[in-house]
Amino acid sequence: MRFTRSRKCVYVRNGRPQAPAVSDRILTLTKMHRLFPILILLAANEATVAREPESVLRGSSLTSEAPHGNGNVYAADIVRHGDTLLMYYGGQGRDGHDRIHLATSTDQTSWDPQGVVFGPDGINHVNDPSVVIVNGKFYMYYTRASVGVTDCIGLATSIDGRTWVDRGPTLLPRRKPAWDSLLVGRPSVIHDGTTFRMWFDGRADLPTGAPARDAPKSPKSRRYVGYAVSKDGKSWQRRDEYIFANDAGGVHVSVVDSRYVMLIESRDGTAWASSNDGILWSDRGLLVSKDQGASPHGHVTPFLFNDGENLVLYFGAAHSENWNQNSIMRVSLSSFLNARE
Repeated sequence: MRFTRSRKCVYVRNGRPQAPAVSDRILTLTKMHRLFPILILLAANEATVAREPESVLRGSSLTSEAPHGNGNVYAADIVRHGDTLLMYYGGQGRDGHDRIHLATSTDQTSWDPQGVVFGPDGINHVNDPSVVIVNGKFYMYYTRASVGVTDCIGLATSIDGRTWVDRGPTLLPRRKPAWDSLLVGRPSVIHDGTTFRMWFDGRADLPTGAPARDAPKSPKSRRYVGYAVSKDGKSWQRRDEYIFANDAGGVHVSVVDSRYVMLIESRDGTAWASSNDGILWSDRGLLVSKDQGASPHGHVTPFLFNDGENLVLYFGAAHSENWNQNSIMRVSLSSFLNARE
């Protein structure tokens, strides 16, 4: 495990619109025609409606209970495959290494952990999965670091979503003085029917005092969100400039009513932004506040799941002031939608 990002927590380790024809994670426009303006109302009036987060998964095995033994799981990413929901998520093991796990469900009410499905030998950090299904083939993009904090973005592929073949790094940090010259990670990928689109966070240095001996540091260190496109899912063309600042990281991008919605991890909860093209973004502030009892450290790696009728926010919840004791929680946004219709 390392220490690179907590969405607004500069260092917690811990993002995706699918085209409706490709994945059930994105609602069809006929079912989503009212949701975007309601989301704006939701954010503007967030404090007026109480909501209780529900626990989904806690780390309780050797590969997910972390060195402290209290569990550390986060970075949920859900796709539908037939009648089954597949949740991929990161877990930190007793040995300190991160691996990608799978849990399954048919109703979102109960999740059945299946254990580790991806953890290449010799790689210290394997986490933050973003999975898309294109023409029956699974593509998993993930944060990868052999040692230290030199994150890059890796690719693995599968024909069934359970047995994965590692394809190695697919997006690397660039040379100095680029804004993403130290690391890139936390990918959020969609396929719109013709093109893979990736949003990711990156940085050129770490904050002063970060426990990474050889990494460059700066009191002005910040994370930024980048953007890249690909036709084959393997070779990527990225924009030179970042597309969103605000120290944003651990993002998840999806499409709501033909507009892009970006969820952003934060010490205060889940923040969000919106865009017409996925490149020019408007900051919308806080979408869901943290719960002082369930997530006093904030929300990590938020994910918006659309099941055709409801919107459900999944997030990593740090149960203490330590960043490395996360469980996966969710909160339904349906009541908010109903309250404003």
